[in-house]
Amino acid sequence: MKDQDFVVCHKCKYTKTKYHAVRRNKSGEKKIYKCLRCQSFTTPDDGFWKMKNQGEIISAGIELYNAGVSLRGTSDILKRLFGVNVSWMSILRWVRKYSKYVKKFTNMKRPKLSGKWCVDEKFVKVKGKKGYIWLVKDKKRGFVISYVLSDNRKAKNAGNLFRRSRKIGNPESINRDKYPGYSKQIKKYFPDAADNVSKGFWHKHNNNSIESTNGEFNQRYKTMRGFGSFDSADNIIDGWITHHNFIKKDRKRKKTNAERVGIKEVPNKMPWLWMIKKSAFIRNIQSANF
Repeated sequence: MKDQDFVVCHKCKYTKTKYHAVRRNKSGEKKIYKCLRCQSFTTPDDGFWKMKNQGEIISAGIELYNAGVSLRGTSDILKRLFGVNVSWMSILRWVRKYSKYVKKFTNMKRPKLSGKWCVDEKFVKVKGKKGYIWLVKDKKRGFVISYVLSDNRKAKNAGNLFRRSRKIGNPESINRDKYPGYSKQIKKYFPDAADNVSKGFWHKHNNNSIESTNGEFNQRYKTMRGFGSFDSADNIIDGWITHHNFIKKDRKRKKTNAERVGIKEVPNKMPWLWMIKKSAFIRNIQSANF
């Protein structure tokens, strides 16, 4: 079954519908279908249901933002390229909504990890107060496995991170810095993994890989000067990790981190648009009343 052929009635969730007409407005064309059960009319949910702007515009805005362009800069670019007047706040709402939305697709993927992981925590500001992002990443293949956002630097947050990561795989070794809270949590969640403490840039168990990822995140974070709330921070971090794993290509290998772990279906052209539509199809299948 093709994604675009699958229509679910928005009222009763029935899957048997009949083509009725085409609706045309400023945002483009959409087909209208009639439900054969409740007789109501519906349009296919392609991920942009009831959105004012076209999916191509929305996905372009999200991709520009996650690539490091500021919200106002993204607004200016969309106006120059597409002639669309959209406020920076609308773009932020797109980012918050669809960063969570595409997790319907990304969470279903099971990466083929190398077994060598690295972990680190990074300070951020949330509502003007201290916050920390805890990241765990495949050292060899660059794929960010999971993250936790917290308001403190207690070791239990590292435990929460490892508990989430354990659903995806078990490492042979974990490289970390000298923060003592990691040791107990590694023994608890990954008792068979080697606990490697980095002693500097040139050390054989260095943490250079995840420090590079922290630097990449800084490019996104520095234009923001902090997060407005923990909910907003969660959404934005989700979008950045999706960009890091599935869209951004390694300059040397010419591959995304997802491709390096065996996930090769995301196209190079309009990847955010493709992932949003794929997530919509998954949601329609899960909610359908056959």
